[in-house]
Amino acid sequence: MTEQAGSKLDFYSRYAPCLVCVETRGKDGALSVGTAFHIGDGYLVTVRHVVESREIASLVPHTGTISVDSVEVIYPADETVDLALLRTDFSLEHYMKYTNIMLSDGPVREKTEHIEIGGHLDDWIVDTLILTEVVILGYPPIPSSPAPVLVATRGEVNAVIDPYMGSKHPLFVLSPMARGGFSGGPALTSNGYLLGVITTSLLTDYNAPELGYGVALTVEPLWNLLLENRIYPGIGNRELMVELFDLPDELPIPERKTPSSGLSTLGSWDGGDSQEPPF
Repeated sequence: MTEQAGSKLDFYSRYAPCLVCVETRGKDGALSVGTAFHIGDGYLVTVRHVVESREIASLVPHTGTISVDSVEVIYPADETVDLALLRTDFSLEHYMKYTNIMLSDGPVREKTEHIEIGGHLDDWIVDTLILTEVVILGYPPIPSSPAPVLVATRGEVNAVIDPYMGSKHPLFVLSPMARGGFSGGPALTSNGYLLGVITTSLLTDYNAPELGYGVALTVEPLWNLLLENRIYPGIGNRELMVELFDLPDELPIPERKTPSSGLSTLGSWDGGDSQEPPF
């Protein structure tokens, strides 16, 4: 394996454990699939349209387990923001302490247990981010697959827009094809920071997601959601929050939800019935 190929596989293997497949059920019983990712201390980020007014049927992490009974959903005060936080009992402590992922050129070089949010606030976003390389991770249903499969797609930022409807925050227009199931997944920069969260694709005339533009909502509304709820997850994110928002040096560590003995932590999955909103 070449060094370049090895580094790509190392990148995927480093961040894959932070990803979670979200299966929800609508009032009509139809199942839908989306994505969430861990930002530390049991907190998962997804988008509002994946979970709002829907029952969470299962959360299937790439690594570890999550009790559905443990989940608490937190929404932004601004209802136009397509984001949601899931407070859960998810933990990668055992993985970080005891698991080694071996690649053909050796173990993953630097394991991580949460994704670090970028520090690019809305006012700092300029055209220099265009053609920035990104990696998108998520769970678009794959026909005939019997279980969730984490899909990784490489691409770049094609444009930055300030939409005149919907989001009040900038959107990154991305080159990878929009697919149902990526919603709520992270768009990561080449150094592993969160550029944005995959949200509803931009469509005309209710076309299929694949005919629209794939977009990611930038990170400032996510920072706002954390600040308004006084949630400070993940050591790297806490350190950046102190720097960005002039907060006290010693922010409290969030209390992880207590594991529940209720519903199965892995659950079942039926990608064939997915009715997930576009992208």
